[in-house]
Amino acid sequence: MDMSKAIREGRDRLGMSQEALAERLGVSRQAVSKWEMGTSVPSPENRRALSEILGTDLQVERETAPPVPLRRWKRLTLAAGLLCLALLAALGWILYSAHQDGWPPPEDPQITGVYFYDAAGQEIAKSDFGWYLFPPDSTVNVAVTFQDGREHTVDQVVLFLYPTGTGVAEERQQIGVRRIRNGRTFALFRWELPTSLYSHLEVQLECKDGQTVSASHWNVIDRDSAF
Repeated sequence: MDMSKAIREGRDRLGMSQEALAERLGVSRQAVSKWEMGTSVPSPENRRALSEILGTDLQVERETAPPVPLRRWKRLTLAAGLLCLALLAALGWILYSAHQDGWPPPEDPQITGVYFYDAAGQEIAKSDFGWYLFPPDSTVNVAVTFQDGREHTVDQVVLFLYPTGTGVAEERQQIGVRRIRNGRTFALFRWELPTSLYSHLEVQLECKDGQTVSASHWNVIDRDSAF
């Protein structure tokens, strides 16, 4: 016998109303009604009290709230998959468009763009005062595009963060690195933002022959710290 049926039959056997049972337990009548309908379950303390009042052992029952229907889980999984595909498609189009110019390639590699996207795949544009505003304690997707040079081939892309007002190497914090496969001219990063953010972002291209190309033109700040 399930718990909801045991509670209902035990109460009926004693000739007790839902209001009377609720009063004995110190809960609302609606709570008792939900237990009997199976839409919620009593706490362990209330199960012990019910067992004593109704003379029915309810401690063996380990019911949980009704599970989410399988169809709903399938719909949620499908929606999440479609969102990921949409984000990848948007990034792919921007990366493709960013490399239609600039041929023939320069002698040294060049960073052609840095793009920021929120968790929903929406691009985060630069604010009117020249900073990128991010929601605090969130995740930001970063796309870096570049162009290989005639003499130097990019081996990996590295992201650094350093506090505003400083620029020395000792202050830099590496937040991401991506190896580049042959022929690829972009790198994607998933960045877990710190609680407080008021910094400069530096992008560095590291080539196979030791050559490096850096740029630090991206000012980033969380909305709570925005001036």
